[in-house]
Amino acid sequence: MSLLGSRAVFTPTLLACYAITAAVHIASIVLNTLLPLHVADLGGTKTQVGLLFSVMTVVSMFLRPTVGGWVDRFGARPVIAPGIAALALTTLALQLAATPVTIIVLMIGLGVANGLISTPASVLTALSSPAAHRGEALGTYYLASSLGVAIGPPLAFGLRAVGGMRLAFAMVTVMAVLLVLVVARLPSGAARPAASARAPRLISRSALPVSFALVLSTIGHSSVFAFLPLYALGRGETAALAWFFAIYPAWLITWRALLRGVSDRLGHFRVGLFAMSVVAVAYLIIALPPTPLSLALAALVLASGNALLYPTLAALVVDRAPESERGLALGTLSGAWDLGVVIGSTLIGAVADRYSYAAGFAVGGAFAAMGVGALALGIRRGAAVARYVGSPNSDVIRADAASADMSASLGRRS
Repeated sequence: MSLLGSRAVFTPTLLACYAITAAVHIASIVLNTLLPLHVADLGGTKTQVGLLFSVMTVVSMFLRPTVGGWVDRFGARPVIAPGIAALALTTLALQLAATPVTIIVLMIGLGVANGLISTPASVLTALSSPAAHRGEALGTYYLASSLGVAIGPPLAFGLRAVGGMRLAFAMVTVMAVLLVLVVARLPSGAARPAASARAPRLISRSALPVSFALVLSTIGHSSVFAFLPLYALGRGETAALAWFFAIYPAWLITWRALLRGVSDRLGHFRVGLFAMSVVAVAYLIIALPPTPLSLALAALVLASGNALLYPTLAALVVDRAPESERGLALGTLSGAWDLGVVIGSTLIGAVADRYSYAAGFAVGGAFAAMGVGALALGIRRGAAVARYVGSPNSDVIRADAASADMSASLGRRS
């Protein structure tokens, strides 16, 4: 395989999906970077700044599984279009918002936009890629998202320096217009609904084992960005903090680019289990007293795990889901990520308040370790049930079980 990857992951439909996620993430990161400063300039409190992200995340969390089901029933394009409209209208309204409370309310619109655009694009990526290259396609999709994360902050501060918040909001509105052009050019057969979509469901049962494991693994995710700066600065380690936030995004993008197709070759279950284990180790390293060496190592380990984790689990969920509810399955997994972040931001904060930041990071690592066990047990139990009842996805699940059995056998030998 070439450095760029297989040609199978660069079809017109998949290229459009990569463009959509890059644009949405650039727009979102620009807003997420500048809105806390804007709210503070308007006299907002720290609690109101925190509510900015809580409101948007909670809206997305509840919306994503439903949106995935809508993609199964109606196709991707009819679901993405209202999301683009929500993004454009919300950014136009932000031009007029004059109080912190108004901005917090408008975050509902950004949460709706994010759910209606990102979830269908990820579902379309999974459904439009060959099964043999699904992990690589999803890895490329989330690589495009990561590039948005890298571009967003410097772009945000540049726009603010040149034209203030009005220019930044206008740029996001322009991004929404560009999204209309990208979605309009999707190939005619790219966004059709599933041929035999079932009656609407709130969540996908087939995705629950993997989703539950992901919730446990992401309990500590928000603590890295919310509490690590406070932890390091409180110990006088400004340089160590700088090393972490320089290395983490660079290695995340590099590792994701190099290893996009590894789960297709080694097995989605096996690679997902490995990635989740690496994330657990990273949280425990972060819990150590911060030094330039420890935080540089933590950045490398955490980025290595996160580069593989979500794309691999998304491919695993699609493999295990009935064809008629693959969108719902991916929506369930995506909502699980948000749920873990929401729970973790409260739980880790409470632990840090009562004990220490180090204890909070250790709790995040402990939950991630439990996620490893939950993933292994969930896949093996699902395989046993499939063998008993003759599931239509039993061939895929048996393959997952074989991978799990092999891993357990290797563990016993060692």
